[in-house]
Amino acid sequence: MVLMTAVPPPASLIAWRVVAVAMVLVSVAATVASIWLDSVTLEQLAGDPSYAGSAWSAAVAGLVLVVPGALLVWQVGGHPVAIVLTIFGALWALDGPAIGVVNLALVTGEDSALASWGFWYFARFGSILLLPIQVILLLFPDGRLATGAWRIVSIVSLALASLLPITFILQPAKNLGGGIAVREEQLARFDPGFLAIPLPDAVWATLSTIAQPSAAIASILAIAVTISRRRGASFERRAQLRWLIWAGLVFVALLVVSSFLPVIVQEFAFTIGLGFVSVSILIAVTRHGLYTVDRLLSWTLVYALLIASVLLVDVGIYLLVGAIFDDRVTMLVALLIVVVAYAPLRDRLFRAASRLVNGRRDDPYAVVSELAGRLEQAGGTRDQLTELARSIASAFASGFVRVELDRPDGTVITSEVGTPAAHTASLPLEHDGKHIGRILMQEGRRPAISPRDRRLLSDLVRLAAAAILNAELNRELQAIREGLVTAREEERSRLRRELHDGLGPLLGGIRLRLETSRNLIEKQPEKSLSVLDTAIDESSEVIAEIRRLVHDLRPPALDDLGLARAVEQQADRLSGGDLAISVSVPSPIEPLSAAVEVAAYRIASEALTNVVKHAGATAAVVRLIRTDAALVVEIEDDGIGISATSVAGVGTVSLRSRATELGGSVELSEAQPGADRPGVLVRATLPLPVPAAEDATP
Repeated sequence: MVLMTAVPPPASLIAWRVVAVAMVLVSVAATVASIWLDSVTLEQLAGDPSYAGSAWSAAVAGLVLVVPGALLVWQVGGHPVAIVLTIFGALWALDGPAIGVVNLALVTGEDSALASWGFWYFARFGSILLLPIQVILLLFPDGRLATGAWRIVSIVSLALASLLPITFILQPAKNLGGGIAVREEQLARFDPGFLAIPLPDAVWATLSTIAQPSAAIASILAIAVTISRRRGASFERRAQLRWLIWAGLVFVALLVVSSFLPVIVQEFAFTIGLGFVSVSILIAVTRHGLYTVDRLLSWTLVYALLIASVLLVDVGIYLLVGAIFDDRVTMLVALLIVVVAYAPLRDRLFRAASRLVNGRRDDPYAVVSELAGRLEQAGGTRDQLTELARSIASAFASGFVRVELDRPDGTVITSEVGTPAAHTASLPLEHDGKHIGRILMQEGRRPAISPRDRRLLSDLVRLAAAAILNAELNRELQAIREGLVTAREEERSRLRRELHDGLGPLLGGIRLRLETSRNLIEKQPEKSLSVLDTAIDESSEVIAEIRRLVHDLRPPALDDLGLARAVEQQADRLSGGDLAISVSVPSPIEPLSAAVEVAAYRIASEALTNVVKHAGATAAVVRLIRTDAALVVEIEDDGIGISATSVAGVGTVSLRSRATELGGSVELSEAQPGADRPGVLVRATLPLPVPAAEDATP
């Protein structure tokens, strides 16, 4: 018994996990300390202009960054994005206690070195805490800078973004006040002046002026770099980028909405927005639940539009009605309009956003119903394939769909919609468990195929496959009818030629000899008998010619001996030299219809002839196997096999056509794959007619 043991993680991963756990512990401790410091100072400093801010919001914001970052480190190790989230999250969490100790000093009136360091940390070093979002935009999702010209753009963006923290950290305190009394008082009281560089005031003034615009430009460049990664990206990479886009939309929406609300709500909104961003990054990098973003994205678009529409309604009502009625009437009218318009507007917006992102897959009944109508109106197989491709493209928001149908004769009929894409997914096109073709589709804006989507696709395929096969059967039936008429006329023409060119001259010659013998019987009896003997000899040729014609129509051996013995007779005739042919009939095969007997005999004869001519075999076997539904004819040899470059000849085409006429099939394969002499296995399946049901006796 083999014991399965878990493979221990590498040392580097263990080291990163230790770092991640340490960052989480530091952040948790900082959060606890921040909450305690707020509980001590918040009430005393309420309304005080020197209040440094709430410590808990900074600490919790860092915590919501460091926890997903630590989970990401635990999963993927030293991934740059995971490192940025974890380390910067811990630094952000420490910003909370730094604010708390400054507030505590303001309450107690006791200045300390701890308060000075705390002030320096949140007032100066805290400016660097804006960098992680910038860095993540440039590194997301693979942890590497973009290539080519975009790498230069990324470096420029980092340089511009670094200008703001450099200005805050290195600038002397006298230049940071900006003429604001409270700020200058705090700087004079708490700032330790650590790392300050005494450059000329003009230099620091210039840097202070361009620092914030540079940060804005850096953010724009970082967003442009992120968008550029979509070009030529895989479907999975685009889904990762959509997670970041969705988180960014939520973050911006929360900031915009909360800006009209109290400060405490703004702090909560900012923390929640950061949480959305960090969790989205975790999902995108680990690729866990990657494609669930699409529904979230559609809902986000819907509710963003809803909020905007409601705000517009409120503003419009207040502008139009507010001057006429009092506030209570205006509010009532606004409420009625919002209630009446909200439900239908919400549904319409959701359908529009969902269709934009997901296609029409969320309304499977409509998709199936529309396809059924299109298939009924389609003219032929190719038109039906086109309608199937259009329905799939519409249902799954796919830019390219190609449907391929394999015909029994080996040809492939195709139809496609959209522009061919480099990356496509291949799905089988099946009917009644048989592979009849394939669907090549470019995955849409929501690449994931959920179980519900698979059921919809399966319904579309089954519906279309039944209609397509019905059209193919009608086409084949019409072709068979035309083939039967053509074959009948060709057979009549052949018999006419055979009778006219073969039997006609022979019978004409015999008649002339008989007339000559009649004329000579009285005058030259001996010569008359000689002419009669010649006529008798020629009649033997007539009999042989008639037998040949009859054999071409139906081998007499089938009537005289039956199929099994007729095939054995043919095998004995073709055996000889180094080739030995045997016939195996495991169980009785009669009775058979005349059509099946002739087809089986011809297929066996043609296949054995190919073995003699081309296989170079020493042994061959013919098997006749009857099942409830078909007669199976197998011809197997130990010859050189089928060449990969060989082209189907007249014999192979004849085998297939004889089986196809009866609704059967012929398969050619290697008898012993991988062997030096793989041989050939010809397997013909000829369906047997279903006997008519007898009338029930009352």
